[in-house]
Amino acid sequence: MRRSSWMLLCVAVLTACGIRPTDPIPGLEAPSGPVENTSPSLYWVAPGGRVLPVGRSAGSLSGFDVVALLAQGPTGAEQDRGLSTEVPFDAAPATVDRVANGLDVTISSDVSQLSGAAVQQIVCTLLAVQPVGTVNLRGGGHSLEFQKCA
Repeated sequence: MRRSSWMLLCVAVLTACGIRPTDPIPGLEAPSGPVENTSPSLYWVAPGGRVLPVGRSAGSLSGFDVVALLAQGPTGAEQDRGLSTEVPFDAAPATVDRVANGLDVTISSDVSQLSGAAVQQIVCTLLAVQPVGTVNLRGGGHSLEFQKCA
């Protein structure tokens, strides 16, 4: 009796899940490529001219024109730390397109008039959002090709 009860219990446990095998269910392809970082850093100019990353809260940059945020300048608290921007206010709006070597970015002002710090602010911030290689920066009939965050 004990053996038959044990066997009955084992059979019940093994068949109790109730899930029947099915054919594979078709779906969409798995996502590929880089993921947009929605909580990256904005790069500000520190005293002495070097460019520093400053983190923002998660989701704070998703869907925003980061060039416009750089042109608006740092928050009051960031300014109290001595941080500033060299991205001109008229640089926004900007368009960003994904290309084979990275990003094509067109700003509303002449890129030949940007300081080195302004170029690094834009390039480093964009590559923090989408780390995809290099940035081709265009505007005002000029271009700066294959820029990297230094």
